[in-house]
Amino acid sequence: MRIRVTVLLAAVVATGLTGPRVDAQEAFFDEGNQRYQEGDFRGALDRYVQILDQGLEGGELYYNVGNAYFKLGELGPAILYYERARRLMPADEDLAANLELARSLTTDAVTPLPEFWLFGIVGWWVNLLPRPALLWFAALAYLAAMTGLIVTILRPTTPVAALGKRVAVVGAATTFLLGINLVVRELSFGAAEKAVVMSAEATVQSAPSEDVALQIFTVHEGTKVRIDRRSDDWAEIVLEDGKVGWTRADHLESI
Repeated sequence: MRIRVTVLLAAVVATGLTGPRVDAQEAFFDEGNQRYQEGDFRGALDRYVQILDQGLEGGELYYNVGNAYFKLGELGPAILYYERARRLMPADEDLAANLELARSLTTDAVTPLPEFWLFGIVGWWVNLLPRPALLWFAALAYLAAMTGLIVTILRPTTPVAALGKRVAVVGAATTFLLGINLVVRELSFGAAEKAVVMSAEATVQSAPSEDVALQIFTVHEGTKVRIDRRSDDWAEIVLEDGKVGWTRADHLESI
């Protein structure tokens, strides 16, 4: 199970850290990687957590945190951080393999319900590219659209004007589609709150109550759920196989 040794530049830039604080976070990341490679998984995790405590987030960082937790045998936190990494690196094959392995070791054998084909297409489109690549392509498409428009305006009677018009139209359409993708991804339109069970075992009730007569099933550490609503200290959860019930919110950690 490999870790990622790439730098935290994207995460650092996103938080506005500069100068010595950037160097400190990079040093923690490098030291965490070194400790992981030496088999000191707890020490590696401590260094990664120090970075998280600064408010940084990044797919590579979450991935390494998940690996450290997995090596320590803590499936709940491992799956939680793999899922957080997947939000930022949806197409990463190593991450997908590690997440699948971790989920295969959980107690609950949950068979997901078939997904409606349209939702599958939308999900594929939204997660088609990692966020950095999406931003670059959107910027390039916008630049192409503006270049084509300028050429069309400045050289309206030349043969290149027709090419400029086509470039402007294609660039504008691509910018629009990628922009919609970014908006949907960043604002999470239509995305329900997802969480991971962090307790070794959590009872699920038919209503938000501790009454043992209302218990309908149990879930265990590492199981992924959807949170439909909350009521005081309770959350109504839906499993991937469609089972529904209420459990105490402190058993869960949001992705």
